[in-house]
Amino acid sequence: MDGIVKELESKEGMAKYHTHCKKFDTLINFQYMQHEQRVNGRRLLNDRPMNHVINNNNNNTTAQPNQVINNNNDNSADQPKLVWNLSNHRLTEDERHLLENGLSYNRLRVIDRSEVISNIELLFYQSSGIKREIIDFQKWDQDPDSGFSKETRTLEPRQLSLAADLKSATTKFFNEAQGSIKRNKNANQLHEDELLLNLSEDASIVITKPDKGRGVVIMNHNDYIRKMVEILRNRSKFKLLDGDPTGTRETKLTKLLRQIKEEGYLTEQEYRYVKPVGSIPARLYGLPKVHKANVPLRPIVSCIQSYNYRLGKFLAEIIKPIRNSPYSLKNTDGFIKFLKENSSLSIHKMISFDVESLFTNIPVKRTINVICTKLYRTDPILKPLIPERYLRELLKYATELTHFLFNGKYYDQSDGVSMGTSLAAIFAEVFMANFEEQYISPLLINGSKLLAWRRYVDDTFVIYNDDINKNGVSKGDLHLILNEFDRCIKFTVEPGVDNPIPFLDVLVKRNNTSFETTVYRKPTTTKLMLKWDSLIPTSYKRSSVYALVNRAIRICSTFELLHNEFIYIRSMADFNGYPSNFVQNIINKQLDKFYQPKPTTDLIQLTTNTYRYIQIPFIGTPSYKYGKRLKSLITQYNPSTDVRVIYKTTNETRQYFPTKDKLKPSQKSGVVYQISCRGCNDTYIGKTIRQTFRRCNEHEADVFRGLNVSTAISSTSHQKNGSQPHLNIYNGRVAKKSSTKKLRTNIKTIDPHKKHKPQQQHQIPTNLFDYKPKSALGKHAYRTRHLINFTDINILKQDTIPYRLLIKESIQIRSKQPKLNGTDTSVPLYVFPEG
Repeated sequence: MDGIVKELESKEGMAKYHTHCKKFDTLINFQYMQHEQRVNGRRLLNDRPMNHVINNNNNNTTAQPNQVINNNNDNSADQPKLVWNLSNHRLTEDERHLLENGLSYNRLRVIDRSEVISNIELLFYQSSGIKREIIDFQKWDQDPDSGFSKETRTLEPRQLSLAADLKSATTKFFNEAQGSIKRNKNANQLHEDELLLNLSEDASIVITKPDKGRGVVIMNHNDYIRKMVEILRNRSKFKLLDGDPTGTRETKLTKLLRQIKEEGYLTEQEYRYVKPVGSIPARLYGLPKVHKANVPLRPIVSCIQSYNYRLGKFLAEIIKPIRNSPYSLKNTDGFIKFLKENSSLSIHKMISFDVESLFTNIPVKRTINVICTKLYRTDPILKPLIPERYLRELLKYATELTHFLFNGKYYDQSDGVSMGTSLAAIFAEVFMANFEEQYISPLLINGSKLLAWRRYVDDTFVIYNDDINKNGVSKGDLHLILNEFDRCIKFTVEPGVDNPIPFLDVLVKRNNTSFETTVYRKPTTTKLMLKWDSLIPTSYKRSSVYALVNRAIRICSTFELLHNEFIYIRSMADFNGYPSNFVQNIINKQLDKFYQPKPTTDLIQLTTNTYRYIQIPFIGTPSYKYGKRLKSLITQYNPSTDVRVIYKTTNETRQYFPTKDKLKPSQKSGVVYQISCRGCNDTYIGKTIRQTFRRCNEHEADVFRGLNVSTAISSTSHQKNGSQPHLNIYNGRVAKKSSTKKLRTNIKTIDPHKKHKPQQQHQIPTNLFDYKPKSALGKHAYRTRHLINFTDINILKQDTIPYRLLIKESIQIRSKQPKLNGTDTSVPLYVFPEG
């Protein structure tokens, strides 16, 4: 009975708490509206985003618990920036206003019809039941004219009906999209597009985002390059290479993986996942740290599609069991929970240490030794199937042999790891966990100087005893102790920061009974978020507000702090053009969800649905209608298939300002390409999931053999007629392109008009006449003795999904009708057979 009474009292108390919370929120909201009227609509955004626990000014005045600070600051000199112009380029008012919308701002653009068709063809292929086999795309890629799996299927009546319905819905979308663009794309947007284009063509500047938060940073291109090169001059961390080793390393890694698979240590599925195909070099770029003096750059390596990217992800799963540390935090929620469970420590001093340049200072060889020791020598359960010698070799490929491209040059990172690489986070975690096990645990167990230690990646939150009479330690001495442990890492601390202190996105203030917490923002943080008038799905805008409200509810420890944060969120949304009722509804819903959680059930929801995904260019209402129609059609055809629509923005500001090095056409992979004949200007369209240079080398070898055979046959015919023309035979296959050499710019040609020199005549190989050209280009060269232009390869389309790449090739063939292609499509087009 007592238990029932206590439960009823608890529920009654929660209900009263929730009611009070909503009333308080309503009251604060009313006061906020009155405040808005008093200042004549002056927006709170233009005030520096202060934190609402304590007035942390220069006189170190300590605020009382639960104090709410008035953040109105009319000093325009302290207004936060949205655009940091660090360049010599003088922005016009129109340019500044345009960039103040942020790099994620999206505008109307004419949709790419072929992209939509390729997506709808892929959806039909996946959902209609015609996908009956797993295609070996690499085999097809190497021998595309073999007829492998190219049969056209006869559709059943239901499939024909689905294809017709999908075509009708897509055609209607094209018409509605065209009408919407004509109605809404005004002269102002055309002017904005022109301004962005002009800025993007200015080679003297670099436009990018700041390292933390939202905004736009403009730098002189020379300053950007100089600061990045200064980082790369550290020869203990980086090594300049002679050329691009991507092709060579891809081949060597594939050979090693094949050997491991053949010995039974990798399954076929694992091998296919890890095996690199169509790799491109990783690329380095930098993000300006505008909150620091001299604006240093944070180096980040974009490794997606690099030769060891998937290898790193595969190895991360093997290492994951040993990455956990009792002192490591996964997120802000874990930190808040720690503070609540250790409220008794609030009487002691707090400090936050930061590990300086952790990623670039991680000793890779030592960390690999730690990983192997823990996996193979501590717990038999953790021991992976792969032998240690192979794991070490794979870890070396994933770390020490990670190369990247910057400013036209290639570098190896010989030690340390870079942000953006697959193993960066887990290597940092393993290294720091080992450090804490060796040095921090003894401090916490054996002494009373260090009372608590928590870490998130390279940021630490520490509670320590500063009472010298009770075996305490000063902040300075603690700093010195930590920096004596390991020469590879250096701890830094911000001077003068004691109470409150920021950690992650939390500002922590201690008092005699507990810790008070609220949301923390850096002084350079702006109130910029997704603009309401940006052409972005409403669900994305709703999610951005949800995230802010949820963070406030989770972090803020008192009513005053919570509602003070709600005021900030409202002002932030107001600046970005959000309707006030839109934001208030989200606040109310999240309060209801948090304080009146729905009862959970122990029943497991089992679903047998198959999910299919399709990308749709977002242009507003026509895109919504099209997405709903597609979901309805597929569900009617197959109720167990659930279509998930991904709305894709097509004209974001960031697309005008790429910061990564551009790849040469020969380096790109997953492409539809066009090659022309020098003799007759006829063209050939092909595709490859590998690097373009690999496929072109195969074409080139076939063309050379075709030319040689054609010339040899012609020579034999002349000899029978008594004439002796010069014969210049290409003997031997074309060598594969070295990854460190440029793609050939000259083709070894046969000159039938060159004067004959008997002493230079070669013996005709006996097996030469047995050779038949494999590719359409080789057949054309064999038939006409024309030369093929391999120097000016035109990349028409790109895609990372092999079957959709085939669809795009078919669309391009149907559209351009190249004369040298042997077939009119690579795969059947069922929805739009005309292309």
